[in-house]
Amino acid sequence: MALHPELGIRQTRLAVVIIGGIVYSIVVLSWLFSSGVSISGRGLVAVVAWGYAWLGMFLTAAVPLYLFVRFSLLTSPLVTLGILGNTVYQWLYGAHLHPLSSYLTVWPLLLGVTLVITLGETILRVALDRISGRFGLHPMF
Repeated sequence: MALHPELGIRQTRLAVVIIGGIVYSIVVLSWLFSSGVSISGRGLVAVVAWGYAWLGMFLTAAVPLYLFVRFSLLTSPLVTLGILGNTVYQWLYGAHLHPLSSYLTVWPLLLGVTLVITLGETILRVALDRISGRFGLHPMF
């Protein structure tokens, strides 16, 4: 029995999103915790804090990756990398008192900024597609 080709493509997209989110969260959390960011508290408080931190870093990468592979929206991964790059810059040059802990705690806001900018690209591309028949939302693979 042969699998439907679309099912294989969906599984590939899902694998890219999940692996990308896991790798991003491991790399960023390793960097943050090795740079002195810590989670205080014990028991349930610590479990919730770790879960919030990991889920946040996972979603910060997975959502933009999904939008990229599913709809070829380029701004979502670029904005995510730009925000991370800005955090690295602030950390290196002391432009912010606590850039690493801020990145870890305000991830919903950062993801929201990414999604708002991506919405702008979506609207622009749908309008251009309706006008010219080009630049529509198509899967990357």
